[in-house]
Amino acid sequence: MSTLSQILLDQWQGIRALTYDYLAQLSTDQLELRLPFETSQTLGYQFWCMTGAHESYLTKLETGAWQGFACSLDGAGEITPDLIVERMQAGDTRMAGLLTGMDLEQPLANGQPAYEVVMQMIKHEMHHHGQLINFLYCHRLPIPASWQDEWALAYD
Repeated sequence: MSTLSQILLDQWQGIRALTYDYLAQLSTDQLELRLPFETSQTLGYQFWCMTGAHESYLTKLETGAWQGFACSLDGAGEITPDLIVERMQAGDTRMAGLLTGMDLEQPLANGQPAYEVVMQMIKHEMHHHGQLINFLYCHRLPIPASWQDEWALAYD
């Protein structure tokens, strides 16, 4: 694995570990929580989008071009925090395998350097962390210790 691949994979794994810490504190019922405005998506939607975007970006890395958004949680029956973790971990394993054999500095078929796709994944996950923080504060959900440390969160 190249140094760049290892650096980006390490960054991804650190960010994803925070996501897993957040999911570990949730019940299935809490996935239906919304923010207090009419167009709010659910808390569960945040994880659906994170899972599907990661899977879709991985397909882009594999094929060299965007193939559209697809999420393995669609049609999976009852969505639970455990199921979300299971699907996310499958994506993480897939990603580690891809990065092991890929030169991220080489352009994809569409001309985009492969490392930019990994950066898009990281930025997307971090965007949703901001959304998840809104849910923490709005619904006074427990703040995972890792989030207290990483994002300096607390109830004062």
